[in-house]
Amino acid sequence: MLNLKKVLLTVSLLAAYVSSFAIHEEFAEGYEFVPSSASTKVKELPMSFYKDGKVVFFRGDSAYIAKVGNSFDLDSAVVCPELCGLGIEGTFAYDSRRRTIYFAKTDELGNSDLYEAHLQEGSFSEPKRLNIEGLDKVRKPFKGSTAVPAGWTFRYSRISGFFNPSIAKNGSRIYFSADFPKYSYGGRDIWYIDRKKGAEKGAAAWEMPKNASDSVAPFNSNAREDFAWTSGDTVLYFASNRPGGMGGLDLYMSRWVKDTVTIMPDTAAIKAGAKNVPTKPKKEIREIWGPAILMDSVFNSRANDYNLIGSDKILLLMSNRQGGVGSDDIYRPAPFEATREKELLPQEVLEEPKGFHWVLFMFDFNQATMKPEYEAQLDELVAAMKEFPGAIFEVSGHTDSRGKADYNKKLSQRRADYIRGMLIQRGIPGDRMVSIGKGKDEPVIPNATEEAEHEQNRRADIKIINE
Repeated sequence: MLNLKKVLLTVSLLAAYVSSFAIHEEFAEGYEFVPSSASTKVKELPMSFYKDGKVVFFRGDSAYIAKVGNSFDLDSAVVCPELCGLGIEGTFAYDSRRRTIYFAKTDELGNSDLYEAHLQEGSFSEPKRLNIEGLDKVRKPFKGSTAVPAGWTFRYSRISGFFNPSIAKNGSRIYFSADFPKYSYGGRDIWYIDRKKGAEKGAAAWEMPKNASDSVAPFNSNAREDFAWTSGDTVLYFASNRPGGMGGLDLYMSRWVKDTVTIMPDTAAIKAGAKNVPTKPKKEIREIWGPAILMDSVFNSRANDYNLIGSDKILLLMSNRQGGVGSDDIYRPAPFEATREKELLPQEVLEEPKGFHWVLFMFDFNQATMKPEYEAQLDELVAAMKEFPGAIFEVSGHTDSRGKADYNKKLSQRRADYIRGMLIQRGIPGDRMVSIGKGKDEPVIPNATEEAEHEQNRRADIKIINE
């Protein structure tokens, strides 16, 4: 965890966002993600935007480029010769203004660094290691020590270094993931470097790496954060395997927000007689990346979901979820067309122990997230579930009778997945819960007409299934 030089007493995230719209919101309702036509049985490797809004992905050492076609899908993927043979590992960042590509690759010593290459007459120049302030030009093991004796970077091996860069701020910032032990929250964090203004010839062109997470309202964790990508410099999407997700790597988002902190006086310095030390609390307003928000089950699954990128024409992600073409596939949005999922027949339903049937009325119309006033009920539910340490729980989501059956089926599944995720965050193991969406087929109040009656039907039921 980062050490603060100042004591920060309170934090308040202001309601006003720099931008209130996130690119995924268009596909949050009425869509599901299906394998792109560009996916094959061969494992697809991470995607990045390239020239003219086209998308590049890799299969093995070969780069493929595709334009965005109709139906939110990639069209006509073909080999991209100029990107083959550069040694690109993971995502890359392309600056169209400077015709420069930035990417990570591993050298013969196992150091994973950022490199740059310039596009000249249809091909890229020989890649050169990016000149970053505070990093040694020569990195190699030293006998008796794992530390480089001078410079900012402490340790380089195949578990450390720079990974999966993306471009931001009109080419003046590069986000990436790294395992740097200093200034880290643990595991792999999201970091960034900024382009230096007016750097003299031969001097470092990029400033020293900075952890992208605020120390008071962090979005990085002690787990793995990776595949950072920004939309409009106001929304940051990334993947993480932190506890509380849906399983494997999950997609999260963070918004660029205004943050108010209260800085308390340094009493030790005052007692020591230091001069020009503030004696009263002082409020500061900063702009930071806010806390991480788990994206819902339209985007996440119980497998690995990562590498989300998008524009006003497309939203894509990588996943190895069930139902794909190969192991890791490219997924794209499609209007939801549900088919009825098989449910347990009456003779297959096992009796539940009497006395355990919780009903949570948490949802507004057409919403899959919890109303804040029900948090206390959720805490009570967790306490009750912990009284049955060997039980398997069914979390079922329900909707009211309004809307199409197929859409309500999908919405109810999102509600069930959401409640399951909230319970995991509160300490209930994920392997002890199954989530099922039952749509509008099991109303508490049949033939509801009043809003208060519809509200009773928008619910989640939690039961115990005996094995």
